[in-house]
Amino acid sequence: MDAYLIFLGSGCLVCLMPLALYLLYLAHLNGRTPPALVPGPWDFGAVLLGLSGFLILAGPLLLTLVNSVWRGYMFGGWADLRSVGAREAWAGSLMAVGYLILVGVGIFLLLRSRRPVTAVYNVVPDGVEPALVGVLDELGYPWKRANGLVEIGAKKLTEPEGAATRFFAAETATVRVDTFASTSHATLRWGLAWDGVRKEVEAALARSLPSPAKNPVAGWMFTAAMAVMVAMLLWLVVLIYIVMVPPHG
Repeated sequence: MDAYLIFLGSGCLVCLMPLALYLLYLAHLNGRTPPALVPGPWDFGAVLLGLSGFLILAGPLLLTLVNSVWRGYMFGGWADLRSVGAREAWAGSLMAVGYLILVGVGIFLLLRSRRPVTAVYNVVPDGVEPALVGVLDELGYPWKRANGLVEIGAKKLTEPEGAATRFFAAETATVRVDTFASTSHATLRWGLAWDGVRKEVEAALARSLPSPAKNPVAGWMFTAAMAVMVAMLLWLVVLIYIVMVPPHG
């Protein structure tokens, strides 16, 4: 029983530590001024790091449980399993490898899908689009609103060919601004020919975005991080007690 509690407690510490650090990171982003623009892959990568303990431990533990139940149902236990040949004995290893491959492919596809996205933290949501079009005017990019998007000509008006090609499909970037008023958050979703426009526009936009007077999300995230750390501390005290105090009898 003590060994089980030590294993369970150690697993909880491994799962909760990255989560606590991620919550502190969110508290920092939601409390900083000026607003923070985070590229989509980096933003999602932080989520993965926060959940890394669960991905590393919870998945394999679940597979072990499923494999144990399946093995007991089909073969009755390890002794009977060994008697049916090496193919069945490799079932657990194959499940673990399959899990790692599935997680790896899923992470790759999700990171790739987040490339056109920029997350904006601690911003006045209604001020994002006005700030964006103001930056476009300042930088000399032609733009127009269409179907809920901001279309941006990739050629500046000051360039010789800018006026003639400004809204051709191959020479146009699009941005959709999604806002979340309750969390003072926004996302920019880029499309079409955004490679040559995005970096310059976002660099200028970071200096122009308005910050809210107070963002309660920063306090929420900090409180959640402290709660997780207190839970970790309590688990650690229990583990130390189990290890240091010998069992009676």
